[in-house]
Amino acid sequence: MVKIIILPHERLESFKKYEGHIFLPDHDGLPFSENSAYVNAMRVRVLYHLLNKEVETIHTTLAALSRYTISPEKLAMYIFNKEIGDKFDIALERLVQMGYERVDIVRDFGEFSIRGDVFDIFIPVYDYPVRIELFDDEIEEIRFFDPLSQRSVEKIRCVTILPAKEYISEEHNYDTVPKLAGSDSTIFEYVKDAQFFSPDFDKSLKEYERKIKKLKELATEKAPLYFENSLISTSELLKRIKGVKKITEGKRDILPQAIEEKKIESSPILDYEELSEGDIVVHKDYGIGKFEGIQRIKSAVGERDFLKIKYSDATLYVPVDRLNRVHKYLGSEQVSLDSLRSAKWRKRVRNAKKDIERRVKELVSIYAKRTMVKSEPLVGDPELEEKFALSFPYIETSDQLRAIEEVLNDLVSEKPMDRLITGDSGYGKTEVAMRAAFRVVVSGKQVAVMAPTVVLANQHYRTFKERMEPFGIKVELLDSTKKGKTREKILEDLKSGEIDIIIGTHTLLNDKIKFSDLGLVIIDEEQKFGVEQKDKFKKMRLSVNVLSMSATPIPRTLHMALSGMRDISTIKTPPIGRKPVTVYVEPLRESIIKSAILRELARDGQVIYVHNRVEEIESVYKRLIRLVPDVIIGVAHGQMNKRILEKTVEAFLSGDIDVLLCTTVIESGVDIGTANTIIIDDAHRYGLSQLYQLRGRVGRRQVRGYAYFLYPPGVSKEALKRLEIIKTHLGAGSGLEIALRDLEIRGYGDILGIEQSGHIESIGYRYYVELLNEAISRFKNEEFEEIDVEINGFPGDLAIPEGYISDPMERLRIYRRISSARSVKDLLDLNEELEDRFGKVPGAIYNLLRLGKLRIALYEIGARKVEIEKTSSVIYFDKEIPSGAFSELKHIMNPRKKSVVLLEKFSKIYEFLTRTLKEEKV
Repeated sequence: MVKIIILPHERLESFKKYEGHIFLPDHDGLPFSENSAYVNAMRVRVLYHLLNKEVETIHTTLAALSRYTISPEKLAMYIFNKEIGDKFDIALERLVQMGYERVDIVRDFGEFSIRGDVFDIFIPVYDYPVRIELFDDEIEEIRFFDPLSQRSVEKIRCVTILPAKEYISEEHNYDTVPKLAGSDSTIFEYVKDAQFFSPDFDKSLKEYERKIKKLKELATEKAPLYFENSLISTSELLKRIKGVKKITEGKRDILPQAIEEKKIESSPILDYEELSEGDIVVHKDYGIGKFEGIQRIKSAVGERDFLKIKYSDATLYVPVDRLNRVHKYLGSEQVSLDSLRSAKWRKRVRNAKKDIERRVKELVSIYAKRTMVKSEPLVGDPELEEKFALSFPYIETSDQLRAIEEVLNDLVSEKPMDRLITGDSGYGKTEVAMRAAFRVVVSGKQVAVMAPTVVLANQHYRTFKERMEPFGIKVELLDSTKKGKTREKILEDLKSGEIDIIIGTHTLLNDKIKFSDLGLVIIDEEQKFGVEQKDKFKKMRLSVNVLSMSATPIPRTLHMALSGMRDISTIKTPPIGRKPVTVYVEPLRESIIKSAILRELARDGQVIYVHNRVEEIESVYKRLIRLVPDVIIGVAHGQMNKRILEKTVEAFLSGDIDVLLCTTVIESGVDIGTANTIIIDDAHRYGLSQLYQLRGRVGRRQVRGYAYFLYPPGVSKEALKRLEIIKTHLGAGSGLEIALRDLEIRGYGDILGIEQSGHIESIGYRYYVELLNEAISRFKNEEFEEIDVEINGFPGDLAIPEGYISDPMERLRIYRRISSARSVKDLLDLNEELEDRFGKVPGAIYNLLRLGKLRIALYEIGARKVEIEKTSSVIYFDKEIPSGAFSELKHIMNPRKKSVVLLEKFSKIYEFLTRTLKEEKV
């Protein structure tokens, strides 16, 4: 018998997983619109498991139970089991009827793609998408693959394909009204003899009736049509649900211990090196130009692709195998295109190099001082630390685990820790800080946590208190709201060692505050503190363990450059299940505001409404009351009484407030899991990084987040352009590009010790970092390795066929990876990946991989350029020609020009040059 647990609303469930339990969500789309792919998939998954009698317990709400859905008989008709050796005979039209959408790259539920003999599909019943490899129409292999890396992860023998939605139709617009497409059953047709439980059924019923009221407002004049085709009546629903028993958390036969979710590694969706037509780019040899797309050109040696880059006086065609010389320009929006005939570019590069040399010397000096100081190793208590780690309610990402290990290793060393943890909003930096704090406290020392705002300090206080106090650790908050005797008591307890962890704002830097034994200082968003505070931080770093956190992501290249001089841990992978936020950039209209609020409340969520002018916030409050009169609205801004502000934020966090109307007081770090819609009604007034931070307040769980950036009439083109940028950069990890586009590079100066200079604008951020990397390598007496060999005349086609990879962005990514390969292993891995994702590698790509191998071989003998002809080739060197390197080939040396002419066919030259490479053949 199936047990159904009815919750008042979905925000209580938090998507916990229990053995044999499954969660049935309600629709999350507006009436007559689409649900999210996640909701469609989870609902179909529940129906499938019920059909096969594979479910013990369902967690759900009355609204989710009331929805019309596909009948058991029809669902069974559209379930197809396929195994290796079977014919794959499901027509594409059938898949579309079943709710699937054809795309270039499969990343989400309900998507499929076809690339030659490779068929990818994301089926609701699986956590991973499935890759089916065909020979003609016979299934040769079936594999699960990672939706972000696109690499196969596990082979399987058979696969079950079932509908992606709860109706069968050629149209995809019946998500919230499935009865219009013939789906007129309910979940009760799948469950004939269920037992019902609820922690509070009366509350569940009230919430359901409240939701029905909201849906009527959203559906407006079409409400009768919507309700007739979306859900059964309340009276019919209550007839189906009988004998509801009260349940409490302690009833373990119903709610056993939660189990860990299956871990699915994630990676950033967006690569900040991606090029789009119209982008401003930097060619390291020629300067700043405008990318005008890829042009395919046929010549005597074969067909190949070229990057077309426009300069102020000419157009440059760059072969795709030289794509490693070209990067997207990140810097000033007012940049001018360079001239191919001018020497100005080379002069700017020389000046930048000089400036970087000077700054690196300063950086070396600062961090050399730290190495002279010794600190007490903090070894902690392994058993207690393991229990604390198990209390973390989520699955750590690999980046998180690595950052935790790095921090704990720092604490056990004899050198004071000075580590920076960076990563996008909501990527789990705070958990890393808490593991460090726990280690320090169990080692007998105190911890101070500093945040730039009262709201963020309160957020940290609640988070630390909840996790630490069960282990007997005393956490206290000290900010400007603490007065009189309360403040004196805190200071006294801090001095005597009664308080283990103190959390506050810059107040903690006051000279009157004394610690018993301070072991660690955690600084959140250090770049947001003032100059005076930053000076104190610098002094602090020489004597005490310091851990800084920043939501401004550090790119891999900068991380590498500063490695060993400043300790940095980068968390670049999103939490499991994290989805990109859906962004709307629209003119400000009351109808949009009302719909956005009601949509979120209809799925049991909360809304953050941002208006950054305190003097106008009262009038905005009155407008919202008029628009949504039955909604509970709270107000929060920095000028209000601190205690009232704190209570308002607490009420919102506890779910007692539906809409929080506030200023950017919530911009930094505040984590409200059930607030998954944010509305900014004057979005044109913000910088890109601010908009990005605000967008990061929502979509921090598995629930799809929505961000509305609204603007009034008469907004400038520049402001609209800024808003469009944040709309288009949706992927996890895209904070890096947005921060850089807004010239928040200067923020790196604050947290890394490198001041902002105009050189970043003059040569572009990416090239600046490369030069920085070079300079630091020299100071560390390390060889700076850049494989850069120009190869002209390589025979054969060098253009990825569009029939093999149809997405032009994906073709560019592959070109860049080939041109940037540093070893033959890199090329072999890429070859394996291409075969996995797209099928057998065609000749043109094989040629590109061979070209990559030749470049590596030439680099190893010190060559900088080669000119290939049919019966001979000329190799040019930067330094002297290696002695005896070409003794086996007919050749002519020219020491004056540092060149050698090889009088052999190219095939023989290629074999000779590449045979010394250790890896397998490409």
